[in-house]
Amino acid sequence: MKPTAASTESTGFLDTLKQYGAADLPAWGLSLGLHLALFAVLGGIHLATETLDDTQLLSTLEDVASDQSFDVAISDQVGSGAEVTSLTAGAPAAQQVSSTPEPQVETITNDEMQGPELANDDVEVPPTEDTLSTVNTSGNGTENVSGGTEGAIDRLTLEIAQSLRTKKTLVVWAFDASLSLIDRRKQIAERIETVYKQLDSLEVTKDKALKTAMLTYADKVNVLTDKPVDDVRPLLAKIRDIPDPKTKLENVFTAVETAMRQFDKHREDRNVMVIIVTDERGDDAGPNGEKLDLVIMQARRKAFKVYCVGNASLFGREESFVRWKYPDGYEEEVATDGGPETVAPEALALGFWGARGPDLSRMSSGYGPYALTRLCKETGGLYFIVEEGVGLKHDPAVMRGYQPEYMTIKNYMLQMQKNKAKASLVMAAQKSKLERIDLPQLVFPAYTDTVLRERLTEAQKPAALLDFKMNELYQILSQGEKDREKIAEPRWRAAYDLAMGRVLAMRARIYGFNRMAAEMKGTPKPLTKKGSNEWRLVSSKNSQATPDVKKMEKSALMYLNRVIDEHPGTPWAVQAQREKETPLGWEWQEGTGDYDIPNPNESPEQKKIRLAKDEEKKKQMMKNMQAPRPKPLL
Repeated sequence: MKPTAASTESTGFLDTLKQYGAADLPAWGLSLGLHLALFAVLGGIHLATETLDDTQLLSTLEDVASDQSFDVAISDQVGSGAEVTSLTAGAPAAQQVSSTPEPQVETITNDEMQGPELANDDVEVPPTEDTLSTVNTSGNGTENVSGGTEGAIDRLTLEIAQSLRTKKTLVVWAFDASLSLIDRRKQIAERIETVYKQLDSLEVTKDKALKTAMLTYADKVNVLTDKPVDDVRPLLAKIRDIPDPKTKLENVFTAVETAMRQFDKHREDRNVMVIIVTDERGDDAGPNGEKLDLVIMQARRKAFKVYCVGNASLFGREESFVRWKYPDGYEEEVATDGGPETVAPEALALGFWGARGPDLSRMSSGYGPYALTRLCKETGGLYFIVEEGVGLKHDPAVMRGYQPEYMTIKNYMLQMQKNKAKASLVMAAQKSKLERIDLPQLVFPAYTDTVLRERLTEAQKPAALLDFKMNELYQILSQGEKDREKIAEPRWRAAYDLAMGRVLAMRARIYGFNRMAAEMKGTPKPLTKKGSNEWRLVSSKNSQATPDVKKMEKSALMYLNRVIDEHPGTPWAVQAQREKETPLGWEWQEGTGDYDIPNPNESPEQKKIRLAKDEEKKKQMMKNMQAPRPKPLL
């Protein structure tokens, strides 16, 4: 994947800074450099529907520390540590702009954009890009329903009935054709006939008041009913037997556009509802939401209401996960494009270091993906959340006060340009997402002092890198600290404070880890318990930090406490509590591990045989893990 124009521009600028010695710049020069880089980044922010593939984009922020170097030889003075996990949350599910050409659609004329002629006293001014987000809709566009897919369909029955009470209605079902939706489509096929019977019992379908149309979408849109039908039963088999599209592309906005074009004439005497059934965010909103904005404008002009039966995005993450079973019985979680709930991620992709408890990387955001939710909200429809993943969920009543901002991407970028705290948060979140960093191990075999020293030295290499990266994130975030008090929205305040608190806590732990490792390397402690053969670093309140680090710890706790006190019951408070409950210091504990301890008297030939067997075991293990199983196109 080629770098974006914005990434190229920002990288070139930062390279120039390096050439002239960024470290020597005064504070105002440093700030200027960061903000010029920010403007380049904002110009290239892509909607989360078009993210990164395996190719890593050049960081949008090679901040001021990026020309520093770290030396393992001096890492006894600075470092970090953690379990062997990754700062990035889960397998990358980012997706690049497809080279597959977009389905051919008719050119949208000005007349189509304007809709039918209106009487002079009913003339409506077409919405502009700046006013796209100002439409008044009931609620926040999202509704959590109980009962999963069946509950959502029952809830839609009420929406259809309400529409029929005001006018004859056409319902257009738009089904995501992907493999991951097989079960949901079957559930809906089983339920739809009952729904239509319920509508008949409400006496709102007399005189053929309700008509139905259906289409499916993947990389192309397939209209199943050229003309709306009165009897839905013949369509049920088609829903159950939607063929595998052999592609990962899900052009949902093209599908809505096709529905509006195909059934446009029916809006003259009917309300029209488009109901999307999916579990992802879609791939064709446009690099900066161009298609999304156009579809919203058309739907509002034509009075097409859009609803969606979908999943909640994971909190602050672009990927969701589907449990997939292969023909040979092997199961794994496959990443899909399910978020984020905002235009761009607004949360750092940091693992929890030395902490225990539920996996907080799978928390529900309480909202669907930004583009689809905004489409529903701005057309007067609703996004029905039927599945929230396997992680923690939060009270919808609490989360209503933390609704994402469903503005255009242009306005989102302008907002960040006006507030450095918001801009620095998004930039830091992007940087933490792009750069995978393994956290240092916390368990060290100690059956000999030599082995212990070797493992500690190896652990200090990623520790030094982690310290370097945490300092980068801190430098980015601190550039926006003065503007933090100007933030009015609780969502942004919670996100910024959590990011600062977590980075400062991580930096304090890094110092302690490296100090403990250095002392153990210098004078290995003897094991005192019978059977012990390893040392473990565990979180402890016994911090022996220097005054500077104690100041850092105090600042971290200030930010974390502010999140906990001001935003109870939210994902930000849950993460802040986990961070706070994990002490910032370390202590050594003895342990017992299963190690293949070599015989100190073994001959060179015996050692060669032993190492060869170990290598063969590793190869076999990797072979089993990497069996040829083509990834499903979800």
